[in-house]
Amino acid sequence: MGSLSSESRARLLTVEEKQNLRRDMAESSAWARAELKRRYEEKAKQNSENVSSNATTTESSPKTL
Repeated sequence: MGSLSSESRARLLTVEEKQNLRRDMAESSAWARAELKRRYEEKAKQNSENVSSNATTTESSPKTL
């Protein structure tokens, strides 16, 4: 194999680049956790609304034997 040019070789990140990457990853992780929590709560709210509307509908309908 031939040698790689300096442009195509991987290099170590600088301390500042590592700090920026860690900060970006922490922000992204926090956003993802908050978004998942929001979606979970929204889904739970929709499910509870569906259950209560179904219960109301079921209770008001006449029962037949």
